[in-house]
Amino acid sequence: MVSIVFAGVGGQGVITVAIMVGRAAVAEGKNALMTELHGMAQRGGRISVEVRIGDYKSAIIPTGSADALVAFEELEAVRNISKLKEGGIVLLNRRRIHPVSMTIRLQNYPEDIVEERLGRVNKVDVDADQVALNLGNKKVANTVMIGALYSTGILGINEESLVSAMKESLPEKHWAVNMQAFEEGKKLTGLSVANIA
Repeated sequence: MVSIVFAGVGGQGVITVAIMVGRAAVAEGKNALMTELHGMAQRGGRISVEVRIGDYKSAIIPTGSADALVAFEELEAVRNISKLKEGGIVLLNRRRIHPVSMTIRLQNYPEDIVEERLGRVNKVDVDADQVALNLGNKKVANTVMIGALYSTGILGINEESLVSAMKESLPEKHWAVNMQAFEEGKKLTGLSVANIA
């Protein structure tokens, strides 16, 4: 049984990643539940998706019980950190996107608060945006994050199932770059579930 929060902003592929993970679990005969929370309904609005794999009755992850938080943006990591259980892991894409609400009010990005809050948890920085740019397609940062998550061993899903789910979810013309992104993501954490606990 595993509970994972995916968090970011609109346009980062957060929902797509969650669907891929859920599909892979179902393909292996596992129960997978998913719930979405949207902020402003536009590109740049906050999004979090909770995925639970195993014998759960509810898709909602109670506070303090997520095994992992996969954060595509720093402030969204902080907003969802309360879901993480003690000893859980944050995979953090070091990306700062100013929320529309802060931009309208001419507020600065709360860097000090973000660093202080993230400094209290078991966190691994994943430079997914840079890897995606190196591969020539900034849109594959989400697939880099899947590779990083897979490398932790937390998912308990076979790589073949995950790759099949990715191919099911993506147009064939994008398979090659996404498979590269997944492979690069697997190299970024240097972790396995054995040394996270």
